[in-house]
Amino acid sequence: MCVIDQPAVRVRAKFFFEEDRKFFIKGVTYGPFAPDQLGDHFGTPEGASRDLDLMLEAGVNLVRIYYVPPRWFLDQCAERGIRALISIPWAEHLDFLSNRTIHKEAKAAVREGVRKHAGHPAVFGYLVGNEIPSTMVRWLGAREVTDFIEELITIGRKEDPRALFSYASYPPTEYLLPQNSDFVTFNVYLHRQEDFDRYLARLQNLADDKPLILGEFGMDTIRHPEEEQSAMLRWHIESVVRGGLAGTVIYAWTDEWHRGGQDILDWSFGLVRRDRTQKPAFETVKRLFHGEGPMTSHVQLKQYPKASVIVCSFNGSKTLDRCLESLQHINYPDYEVILVDDGSTDNTQEIAGRHPWVKNIHQENKGLSFARNVGAQASCGEVLVYTDSDCMADPDWLYYLIGTLLSGDYAGVGGPNISPPAENWVQACVAAAPGGPSHVLLTDVVAEHIPGCNMAFHRWAFDQVGGFDSEYRKAGDDVDFCWRLQQSGGVIAFSPAAIVWHYRRFTLKAFKKQQEGYGEAESMLRFQHLVFFGPTGTAKWKGQIYGAPRFTWLVNKPVIYHGVFGQGLFQSIYPTPQSELAAYLSSIEWVALTLFIFAVSIPVPFLRIVPYLMFGGTLLVALSYMIHARLEARHDTVPARLLVAFLALTQPLVRGWSRHFTWLKFKRTPPSVIASTEKGFKPPFGSLGRLQFWSEEGHGRERLLDEVLETLESEGWSYSLDTGWKTWDIQIYGSFWWGIQLRTVTEYHGGPKCLTRAHLQTRVVATTVLVNMAMLLALIYQQFLIPGGSVWLWMPYGVFLIFLARRARRLKRRVAALVGAAAARCGLGLLKGRG
Repeated sequence: MCVIDQPAVRVRAKFFFEEDRKFFIKGVTYGPFAPDQLGDHFGTPEGASRDLDLMLEAGVNLVRIYYVPPRWFLDQCAERGIRALISIPWAEHLDFLSNRTIHKEAKAAVREGVRKHAGHPAVFGYLVGNEIPSTMVRWLGAREVTDFIEELITIGRKEDPRALFSYASYPPTEYLLPQNSDFVTFNVYLHRQEDFDRYLARLQNLADDKPLILGEFGMDTIRHPEEEQSAMLRWHIESVVRGGLAGTVIYAWTDEWHRGGQDILDWSFGLVRRDRTQKPAFETVKRLFHGEGPMTSHVQLKQYPKASVIVCSFNGSKTLDRCLESLQHINYPDYEVILVDDGSTDNTQEIAGRHPWVKNIHQENKGLSFARNVGAQASCGEVLVYTDSDCMADPDWLYYLIGTLLSGDYAGVGGPNISPPAENWVQACVAAAPGGPSHVLLTDVVAEHIPGCNMAFHRWAFDQVGGFDSEYRKAGDDVDFCWRLQQSGGVIAFSPAAIVWHYRRFTLKAFKKQQEGYGEAESMLRFQHLVFFGPTGTAKWKGQIYGAPRFTWLVNKPVIYHGVFGQGLFQSIYPTPQSELAAYLSSIEWVALTLFIFAVSIPVPFLRIVPYLMFGGTLLVALSYMIHARLEARHDTVPARLLVAFLALTQPLVRGWSRHFTWLKFKRTPPSVIASTEKGFKPPFGSLGRLQFWSEEGHGRERLLDEVLETLESEGWSYSLDTGWKTWDIQIYGSFWWGIQLRTVTEYHGGPKCLTRAHLQTRVVATTVLVNMAMLLALIYQQFLIPGGSVWLWMPYGVFLIFLARRARRLKRRVAALVGAAAARCGLGLLKGRG
């Protein structure tokens, strides 16, 4: 017998790979059969040989077996290039945590079962458990059972590092998700395709960035016609492929099986009958399983619209060649690739020259959004697809992305971006640190935000919102685009299998620069989407941010629905939102308050414990993130964990600092603009806050606001507009100290005659409050805590207050003049007197 030395199957994000080829599991369950004299449940070698040959004819590449097999069975599998997924049985239905004997026997079963065939080329992997009863899990505790499964996986991996490990769960225990498993396995029996597809989407998100396979799926042909089984397995395989799963195992190969000391005669799930004659389902499976090439070639989409893949790059030569190389090998029949070089000064153009099949556009540096719009204008596809020069696409990326886009009434779609293996330990720590680009999901299939490195839109949706806003030169354009698209009624889908590999920053300096850019983008977004932001300037997402830090070991633990008395058929896990407590404790505002209280406590010793406790909370969040962060195994060292803790501590501070100072910069209008005079209008003395304008032609507030906005834009003022949730129309940012809010209303006095009232209200800005608080605290400190404090020091503060009042008056007069001049230009006459 010639045993083929097959290469080991490895996991890369959501899929398995055999060397450089994607390995899709096309499996069947086999047995168990009545035990022989040695206690093995695999029948005779001759019978197994006939079955395996027939499996090979059907295109099967993996058998799932429920006992550790004899050596001869694995040798026969290896001879045919078929792999084995071995379930290791133990007493899962008993109280295995409290009973020490069962506890030890379970660990011994895994250790000895894996050791028996360690390194055998036919072994795909092991399932260290199968469908622990939901009532037993509820009795023992979900966390405790998960910990035990993880312990079993660790035991097995020590015996055979080459093999892959998982646990076979099922809907009543979907929350059993061992973190150290290589892939996620679920046994699912749903006979309605619509229900099945929805549940697959949920399982994909529970699986996160690991491969998801179905460990069992089938239909009994005693209670259902054989033709119905055939039809169901057809849509089952198609749904599994389109849903982006890494494979499926059909239950079962044959109607012959043995359980509990007797042959099972009242269930017939097999593709072949007990005598090995073929059911109609055999030919259906054979037609879909057999053949060369990826499974996405076997399961066609309803249509393949032309896709334009747009890659924008600025000095991205380090990864650009790998990016374009990956795009050249996409399994999609009709697409083009457009490279927009946004004024790079490195060798980007030299690299582009190696890829003449790419449409190359070279322009002056005008920013990311502008480059994305240029790429759209140069494209001819029905679907606009975006990725970045530091990304590599999975071969089936477009298949999954566009397949999801066309599966419903969606305007756009996005997918996950996953870090490739790090080149050094620092890059591995950066990849594990918080603050990376991630998707935000409202449901299992609907996204609130998708990252710009992996997104696609119908051209009509892109045109509907006017493309990307060119104000965003570095980041934030994808968030702005998603929000505008949703505000216009568009829905964005999420495709968990549409993967791009996204290189995280290679150095700490580059990571710091990235976070500063994100903070700046948040400030710019806040101007246009104020309703989506909290008081500190951080975005308020409605959905779940994937990859965000959790604090679930202490608070915000996920909730599990077990059903009444633990009898639910689908016992769902509901993760709670990101911990607001953790966000506050790690924010720059909290750290600033900590430093402030520390400064105040210097002369008051009994207060000193307060800032220490506050900083302790901040440090606790960083340490929690350090413990739960997922680092690549080869880089998972103590120094690496400490660096992750440092990054978790500093990332929100760097981002917050940039956010606040960008906000302050954008909240200021250049002094030269404020100091200039408005020609043709002089506001009446004493009526700066309330202005009245009369029109005989019916020109009201809408006309006035349009003219005011045009004036603000042309003169270079900084301002924000009402997003529908404010009581003001325009917020005008003036000096370092003051801003103005403009409100308007129009009264109609018969026919076209109308009176428009404008109210200008002076508003302090953050710097005014902070400076006043600092000065007052210093004065109070010297007055009451320092012996001989002088009251004369209050005089400079009084002068400062006079200065502030004069600046406020000056700004209001300037804005009143601007509004009056705008009113005059649109035919509104000023009425003197207070309104």
